[in-house]
Amino acid sequence: MKDQFEIDVTEEEIEFFQENGFLSINQITTDEEIDWMKGLYDQLFNDRWGENEGNYFDLGGRRSHQGPDVLPQVLGPESRFPELRETIYFHNTVKISAKLLGVEKENINGGGHMILKPAQYGRETPWHQDEAYWNPHEMAHRLSAWLPLDPATLDSGCMQFIPRSHLQDVLPHRHVDDDPLVHALVTDEVNPDQAVACPIPLGGATFHHCRTLHYSGPNLTDQQRRAYILVVGPPGKKLDKPFKRPWIEEGQRAVANLKSRS
Repeated sequence: MKDQFEIDVTEEEIEFFQENGFLSINQITTDEEIDWMKGLYDQLFNDRWGENEGNYFDLGGRRSHQGPDVLPQVLGPESRFPELRETIYFHNTVKISAKLLGVEKENINGGGHMILKPAQYGRETPWHQDEAYWNPHEMAHRLSAWLPLDPATLDSGCMQFIPRSHLQDVLPHRHVDDDPLVHALVTDEVNPDQAVACPIPLGGATFHHCRTLHYSGPNLTDQQRRAYILVVGPPGKKLDKPFKRPWIEEGQRAVANLKSRS
């Protein structure tokens, strides 16, 4: 599949990303590939694939909650469907990401996750930096490519970014609802008035650095909003002294206590 549709980024687009921490492009793959990926996507969520191993969970709800999932997520879909690594989308993401990050393509690695916003009640993805979730013993230099499999509008929950926020450190985060059993994180140190919304057509994608503040609103439409995200970059740099990210430890303690009671 990957040789059927080649795209690239211009020097102006590379400069824009490096200055602002995000980039929106109108096409990264074909309609045919999106239709094919929808089938795999729906199978993963219908099967709640990997739930016992922690690969399927509700990002926006409390762990082990009752009722419908408000922001279900699947981690590592390529483990179930290795052919996702041979897609046009994967191929173009690796090529473009190497240029945006300023590294050799051979040094790029990574994988994906999928997020579903159900129609009418899919919860917002609150303001955060991706690196806030990650291993505090590493310095990361990675980005996320975000591909919608349904129309990405303001009403359905398109991506929104704070320009130049990738130039700052990882900000203090907390668990949504101040509940460490909610996986999702949020930071309060953001001015939403500075946000740039990026509605994109099917086949388009956004890219953002792992320290770029970003958000997507709730899905207010009658159609589900499916998205397939690839997180790629060179290996992280090991740190002699880890970053202080108490929200990670708080979540780990809460999960351990929950398991001990079950």
